[in-house]
Amino acid sequence: MSDTIINSPEMRLRLIQLGYDDDLSEAEVIKKVKRIYLEETGQELKADIKVRTSEEANIGSESGYDGTALYLDSMEKNIEELYVISQGSRGMEDWEYNLEAMLAGQNVSQAEDAAEFVKDVKNHFNIHEVENGKKDENSTPIIGLSHSLAHNNNTTAHLLYDTFDEVYSVNGAQTNYYQIYNADFRFEEAVNREFSISKTDPDAIYDIDPDKLRTFAEDFYKDKAKNIHQIISEDDPLYAVSGVRGFFTLGDVRPIDTIPDYPGLRSIMDDIPDDVVKDLQELAIQYTVSSQNGGTNAAIQDLLGVNMGVVNQFDGIWSVAKVYATNQSEIDTMIRDVNDKLPGLLAQVKTVTTNADIIFQRFVDAGYISVDQKDLIVTELTNIQKELDGMQKSISTLVDIRDLHNFSAQLGGDIGTYLKIKEQAEAIQGSLDKLDKKEFRELLAMIKSGHQIPGTPKGTGGGKQILFGDGYDPYHYQREKRNKGKYFSCVTYV
Repeated sequence: MSDTIINSPEMRLRLIQLGYDDDLSEAEVIKKVKRIYLEETGQELKADIKVRTSEEANIGSESGYDGTALYLDSMEKNIEELYVISQGSRGMEDWEYNLEAMLAGQNVSQAEDAAEFVKDVKNHFNIHEVENGKKDENSTPIIGLSHSLAHNNNTTAHLLYDTFDEVYSVNGAQTNYYQIYNADFRFEEAVNREFSISKTDPDAIYDIDPDKLRTFAEDFYKDKAKNIHQIISEDDPLYAVSGVRGFFTLGDVRPIDTIPDYPGLRSIMDDIPDDVVKDLQELAIQYTVSSQNGGTNAAIQDLLGVNMGVVNQFDGIWSVAKVYATNQSEIDTMIRDVNDKLPGLLAQVKTVTTNADIIFQRFVDAGYISVDQKDLIVTELTNIQKELDGMQKSISTLVDIRDLHNFSAQLGGDIGTYLKIKEQAEAIQGSLDKLDKKEFRELLAMIKSGHQIPGTPKGTGGGKQILFGDGYDPYHYQREKRNKGKYFSCVTYV
């Protein structure tokens, strides 16, 4: 696609970045697009630009999908192009979607909305691609741009509905064959035939060897993969997990090393047993979703069922009796929640803690953490498991007492159990606080930087990066470029 208006990876990366600017007016978006073109080519963009957002189209309000469409019409070059920039993970809806779609493989609603948005935009800008049932070779190319979650959305829309002519992505969340299986009847039927799965037992797909299923999925979509192009940082945490069950990578991939001092997380993740990765990934997402929603207390309640707002009122036998008398319904709800949530959580935690020493030793070997930091992590994870074990026993005893239907025994058992649960919950919170250290936050920030949209040197720049802020003067930049005879890409970070 050399004969295009946006014809370089640097410009595409910067447009992907632009997709995260939610509060820009149409005029401001157009101004930024023209500025990007000027800074990257040294020439003025002579094209009519039109903008439409998924919000304007009233698409994505339920799924959380966000998209921006740029329609470029260059009379000078006689070229028309439509770019659809799907936005990556931002808010709570996106994280919940990540959990449901890419971990469980049970949701494609954002991909469906991406396809719906493209339909809306084509109608809005009066773009016709098909004539007499066949795609017109002179039709306007529909190009998907994406980062993070958006790659999963754009690529899934492309596989399911032929939404795009080309998909360009950076540091994308890879396609999930469980997700596709539940959405594409053609793929479902092919998998069922290949692996002898009965239509009456769709969950049997989770019992298929992941490597065999990944290979089958890659081969099934190999023709559409020719239109998918990816730039992936070897330090991107999404790249690290893209080898675990469910994920498969399509298209041509250009790897880059954004943090040369570290080997990347992929080799570490590839050495960790599949069941451990699955539980660790789910716990991480669950904790992220909950803590972003309301801090550590919200995470504890969502994961454990323990309502810290109630528990924090317990500071002795008489205070418990008072709370018990005035908050009976909340207490009953908490008991049921803990009894329902704790066993599953404890099983996941045990999977991680049993392998914690091996897992985090790999991080030591790779230079991400020190031996002392590894020991702290393993110790606090073990302490959390210990407190969870105790909490489960406390709740189990409490349920047994309640089954006796003896109010006096129930009251005494409840008071004792609540005080114990408070002690255990506070101990868990203490362990989480110990892990919330500056060096771990810096490590997480460094790992997160591997997921950002990278600035890639171009020409003879010698590896230097130029990052443009909103106040940068592009004309000054052009003068500097001419004077030094060097050209750098101008990609900003999200």
